[in-house]
Amino acid sequence: MNNPHIALLSAVQANDTRHNATLRSQSRPTDPRLEQLIVYRAVLQHLLLQKAHYDHERELELRRLERFRSEGANERRLQIQEQVLKKAQGMLPGIVFKMRNEVDKLKRFLDMDKEQELRQLDTALYDNCVELLNNCQSSLENII
Repeated sequence: MNNPHIALLSAVQANDTRHNATLRSQSRPTDPRLEQLIVYRAVLQHLLLQKAHYDHERELELRRLERFRSEGANERRLQIQEQVLKKAQGMLPGIVFKMRNEVDKLKRFLDMDKEQELRQLDTALYDNCVELLNNCQSSLENII
């Protein structure tokens, strides 16, 4: 079961590592807006990973519960598995709430940049953030 968001995050994180090494190697001070963009990117990457993890965990526990039911497991075992499933499902609303807030913040931040100054300062970072924003939005649309 390959999650496209996790595959994309792996690519983004590899790109992020190269980008941070480039920033550290430069001796000039960075624009505070670029630093803010880096923070938004890190937060959204983290939330996207968390959401992917708990989506996968929920699916796994649901399949396990269905398997227990089909095997005729005792009532106590089914109750315990239902509680495990509820805990996995219970993590998602908080993550989704935080992700929506961060997506909105990043959208507003990018919309404030009418003249595309941020993109001119660091094209790779800007494009990376736009791609991450699109991935987060598609992930939020696929909520079950």
